[in-house]
Amino acid sequence: ILVSSGGFIGITDEGLAALGLSRRVCASTTHFAALPHLLKGSQAVATIPAHAAQSIAALSGLAVLPCPLDLPRYPIELGWRTSTPLDPVVLKVHEAIVASFARTQ
Repeated sequence: ILVSSGGFIGITDEGLAALGLSRRVCASTTHFAALPHLLKGSQAVATIPAHAAQSIAALSGLAVLPCPLDLPRYPIELGWRTSTPLDPVVLKVHEAIVASFARTQ
């Protein structure tokens, strides 16, 4: 199962393609929160960032296994409603998030 805003191709597919391999994506969602519902009771797997996997596993009881591929870093996107970009609270949250990421790089 793929978590992506871009359809059915992600960095896992790119990593597999570099090795001459591929996978069959049976479902795609834009939300990590949907994963437990899609994975439980199925034989599907999802390749997601470790911090997300640990959080989901703690809440759902799903297993976390190491990724067998070396994958590149992935982009992080920030979005909000176009009707709120001038909202001072939204601007403060945006500034705090950008500053937080600037400190970790």
